Amino acid sequence: MSIYGVSVGAIYQLPITINFGLYLSNFQTMSEQANGLLKQGISQYQAHQFEEALKSWQEALALYQEMNDPRRSGAALGNMGVAYEALGDYARAIDCYQQHLVLARQIGDRRGEANALGNLGNACYALEDFDSAINYQQQRLAIARDTGDWRGEQEALGNLALACDGKGDLAGAIDCYQQQLSIARDSKDDRMERQALKSLKLAYKYLADYEKANEYRQQQLSILWELFVTDKNSDFVQLAEIVGLNPVEDFAGADLSGFDLHYADLNGADLRETNLSRADLTLADLSGALLSSAILIDATLCNANLRDAELCNANLSGADLRTKLPRANLSRANLSGTNLSSAYLPNALLVDANLTNADLKNADLSGVNLSGANLKGADLSRADLKNVVVENTRFGGCLGISEGVKIELMKRGGIFE
Repeated sequence: MSIYGVSVGAIYQLPITINFGLYLSNFQTMSEQANGLLKQGISQYQAHQFEEALKSWQEALALYQEMNDPRRSGAALGNMGVAYEALGDYARAIDCYQQHLVLARQIGDRRGEANALGNLGNACYALEDFDSAINYQQQRLAIARDTGDWRGEQEALGNLALACDGKGDLAGAIDCYQQQLSIARDSKDDRMERQALKSLKLAYKYLADYEKANEYRQQQLSILWELFVTDKNSDFVQLAEIVGLNPVEDFAGADLSGFDLHYADLNGADLRETNLSRADLTLADLSGALLSSAILIDATLCNANLRDAELCNANLSGADLRTKLPRANLSRANLSGTNLSSAYLPNALLVDANLTNADLKNADLSGVNLSGANLKGADLSRADLKNVVVENTRFGGCLGISEGVKIELMKRGGIFE
């Protein structure tokens, strides 16, 4: 199971600290030329010109070796390894990283050593040599901790988790993610905190430990609410994805009451038992959404797309449902006092639904199954009741029903008290 992607190889952009006054002019020229090639290769790599970048770094390496500069030789070798990886040549990439590692250790370059180890670990992971990947990432992690590099520690933990996961050691991966989360919170690294929470949630879901997975999901939701409240103009679904939540499956049972979700793309989302009371879902796409037992009291769903939505047992009392609900399942839903004027409901299911005092003026109810529903006090003025199923449906005190329509509905099983 892959939690999130492997970090790309480290590109080296070492600061130039040479005291040019100590060198002859030709040496100075070579140094400037090599440094220029190193930077040129970085630009080419970033432009996805990998072969050109490799050539630039090879030329830089030759100059650094001629000048006997092991630190920058290591930087060039590391970058060459990254280019070889981009070209799919992992054997040469690993060879470059190993040469870099040797040089870094010879001169005591701890940062270079850590980068070489991390790159070796990532290359081995790509080759599914998980034991080697774990070994290299553990060495990199030790250096990061020894040098107080908390960012390097976080990255090493993330890649170590991937290697453990690849080997089938999900417990080891979870331990890494928990350490990541602790460091992220201590250092107030919001991005890494969100990433760690997402990884932990997915790991526990993979283990079918849904209670534990839900703990981390709730923490993600708390972050989402804080962000959304801070910036009311933000796109809620986009914010959710930034936090690491999947709108299609992570909102079930959540408290989203009072949220502004107009235009939200929740197509097919699992919103079962979600509290959406007073939420603004104007023009939201809820087609095919699962809203069984959801709380939508006084919610605004004007012009929302609810085609084929599952709303059985949902509480929609007082909601604004002036929208399209063809084939929606509203069986046993509470629609008392709901505004359904001009709503489009052909072939919807409203079996045993509570529609007392609902506004159904001009609503298209053609082919709707209202068996067992309670429409006492509902306004059906100019509603289209063609082919409606009304067996045991109660119509007491309804408005807008002519005597002729009443007789027809009674023949079909409607009850007028």
